[in-house]
Amino acid sequence: MQQKLIRTLCLAWASAGLLAACGAVTPASLIAARGLDPLNTPPDSIALAVAVPETVQLADGDAILRLALATEPEGDSFAVDETVPLRLSSSDDDLPEAQTGQTIYLARLGPEEAERIAEAQAQITALRAAGPTGQGSLTVAVTGGCLLGPVPASLPVSTWLQTDPGAGFVQLTRQRDMFRVLDPADAAALRAGLLPCGT
Repeated sequence: MQQKLIRTLCLAWASAGLLAACGAVTPASLIAARGLDPLNTPPDSIALAVAVPETVQLADGDAILRLALATEPEGDSFAVDETVPLRLSSSDDDLPEAQTGQTIYLARLGPEEAERIAEAQAQITALRAAGPTGQGSLTVAVTGGCLLGPVPASLPVSTWLQTDPGAGFVQLTRQRDMFRVLDPADAAALRAGLLPCGT
């Protein structure tokens, strides 16, 4: 199930630059995203924001960042594929404004995770310099959490990316319901894994 979760929310690019995004992406965000440079941004300067319902509480490791490069267009084989857990905080004045019923978490890389992403960036850069490659992807996904209330009927997740600390966050995905993205069996497993906080 985690592999399917990882694929639901992502920003994809090819050698000519950012081309497309997968998930529920607003057109304005897609245009703004063309100015983002996740491949050449130092990992410690990459910040993400993840919005979930306020009844879902996230902790460190409940969201992941994946940087990958396919060996060929539309392929499922990857020359580079690195996934790392994110460190999460819900208290930051620079986060996007939360909608009613949402909690937005700031997500960053720890030192060890930043080193792993930097190595993946270097590998992708070297492969692209050597010749044509498949599509690359930068992905953020929620893979865990606990509940402050009953299991919600839906699990809408929105994401933002910031690659310049002096600039604001750019929204990548908006209100992507994880329960609807997954097939029924995986959605049921995700629901079952969201236990009351403190248990």
